[in-house]
Amino acid sequence: MTDGLLVVYKPIGLSSHDVIDKIRRIYRIKCGHAGTLDPMAQGVLLVFTGKALKLINFITPDHLDKTYLMKVSLGATTDTYDATGQITSAAEQPADFTSDALIAELRNFVGSYDQVPPAFSAIKVGGKRAYALARAGEEVKLSSRKVHVTSIRLVQDYHDGQRRNLVLRVHCSRGTYVRSIAHDLGQKLGCGGYLSYLLRERVGKWPFNQAFPFWKIEKGIDFTDSPAFVEFSHILPFPRLHLSEEAEAKVKNGLSIGFKDISKVEGEALDTEDAGKVQIISTTGRVMAIYEPRRKPDKTGKPQVRLVPVRVFPEDEA
Repeated sequence: MTDGLLVVYKPIGLSSHDVIDKIRRIYRIKCGHAGTLDPMAQGVLLVFTGKALKLINFITPDHLDKTYLMKVSLGATTDTYDATGQITSAAEQPADFTSDALIAELRNFVGSYDQVPPAFSAIKVGGKRAYALARAGEEVKLSSRKVHVTSIRLVQDYHDGQRRNLVLRVHCSRGTYVRSIAHDLGQKLGCGGYLSYLLRERVGKWPFNQAFPFWKIEKGIDFTDSPAFVEFSHILPFPRLHLSEEAEAKVKNGLSIGFKDISKVEGEALDTEDAGKVQIISTTGRVMAIYEPRRKPDKTGKPQVRLVPVRVFPEDEA
């Protein structure tokens, strides 16, 4: 069975597409990734294989938050906001500020705010990738987007002979550009800065020390028995509901079910009023469907909460 989620450790120098292309050719399976990781970065890349590709859009952003270990080199800026770009400015004076001033600026990056992505990014502008337009010398103006940084911690502050460097650990929402954090922090400190190292330590609940090394992929080593591989039936983060055989028949036909049809709940407690999406699990352990609560009138017209289908997976799909 190759229908599932493979947590891959992407090495420096490869694009996310390079990893996908290699897996497709070596293992001869369908796959796709959730969340691009730049070639200069390394760490966790989530690769969905086979029928599990159908699940990507059901995983909500709050279950795909990320933790990064990053290094910001101060005293210069680049057009890409990282070490792969061309230097666009250099400070005349060394980066000189107190620890208190640094901590104060870092605190300003915690919370929800509007962030402008780098011009060299995969965001589409008029049907074209922003980085393609930027490389062609065209002016790229991207709209800001709401991001959330849960925490940002200073790990190290040191000089390497030429530049002052900050090592930071950032826990942030999906869609946050840490390159922009590096650039914007440098602007706030008055000396400029760019991202010079990046390790994606975690995506959602999947850490880098669980990931499947890329060299094993190159050798075609089986990953299905590895801790890095998550089977189809255990990918989604929603509560798992087990039903009676009679209720299972309703699910197969895409019918709504009531909370009285539930025989067992795995995961967080199920609140009949405010529950989000849930997984319906068959007696054999497979994911039959994704359901969600909705108020529907009963035969008397009185509103009641019922679980209604969002997506039903036929037996040959899950």
